[in-house]
Amino acid sequence: MMIKLLIVDDEQLEREGMEAIIKKGFPDTKIMQAKNGKMAIELAKTFQPDLILMDIKMPGLNGLETIERITALNSMIRFIMVTAFDTFEYMRQAIKLGVMDYILKPSRASEIIATVGKTFQQIKEEQREAVMRKFQEEAFQKALSLVETDVVTQLLFDHVHEVHVDMLVEMLETPSTNEMFIMLVLMPTGAESLYPIIKEKIRETKSCWIGALYGSHLPIIVFRDEKHSFRTQATVLAHQLLSILKRTQGAEYFIGIGNVSSSLEKVRQSYHEALFATMDVSSPVKYRFYSDEMSATNDSITGKLVEHRKKEFADQIRIGQWENVRKYILSLTSHKF
Repeated sequence: MMIKLLIVDDEQLEREGMEAIIKKGFPDTKIMQAKNGKMAIELAKTFQPDLILMDIKMPGLNGLETIERITALNSMIRFIMVTAFDTFEYMRQAIKLGVMDYILKPSRASEIIATVGKTFQQIKEEQREAVMRKFQEEAFQKALSLVETDVVTQLLFDHVHEVHVDMLVEMLETPSTNEMFIMLVLMPTGAESLYPIIKEKIRETKSCWIGALYGSHLPIIVFRDEKHSFRTQATVLAHQLLSILKRTQGAEYFIGIGNVSSSLEKVRQSYHEALFATMDVSSPVKYRFYSDEMSATNDSITGKLVEHRKKEFADQIRIGQWENVRKYILSLTSHKF
């Protein structure tokens, strides 16, 4: 990891001498110079150094004032104070501003190398820890993503795993609501590349769990937002997803929306309803609420839809036998179609 160093001193001879010493001791260091506090602040923005050697006594903005302003811009930058004034007051203010060490003028090259080297080592350790934290966070998020799709699979398709669904749910951030519904996205053929984009959009809402892509069907559990009506929440999200799906020109896509369920244990019914709502994709409006579909049919179909819970039907969904699923539901509604 290359460390970037900024040397701030109003005397050019001091800057050049300090750079020569550090280059000799740490040849891989990238170094820039600033002749005053104002220039140092600008370079802190553009060069973004890891460490600044700051002369305390400078005309205009002094070193302590410059450190304070730079820290307000970027609290990750580290400082070593360079001063000919070895006084308690300077030290007290410098420590308060987070200065890691100090170098007295004049100092031997070996003392400068030792002080700067010690700080370099601390910075490198902090950088390694930051990389490790990022890696661990990314790994954790990937693990949560797998847990999320597994939970959706178990809730909707009765899959049996060694880890109970309740334990998996505890690992996820569950919105504080007891109501949820299913949106079933009928993906265009060959549009698998849209899945990560849709997943990212769903993540932004912080109110949904997204399942795995089963054939052309993508189930999403949407938790109710009490600030908006069910239809408003679902319609807004449907339009956001449709704007992504429209990228596949001429391909068939559709979204079915089930009714609100009162618990995760009952959300499978909303899935069956959302599936039913995708049976006819010829509508110019590319999403449909199950409740709207049912308003045009008689109540006998509602009773027949209970049969969707049968294991045989769930198995067909699970293995992607979508044509059989379509024929089965159309058989229930043949009087309409």
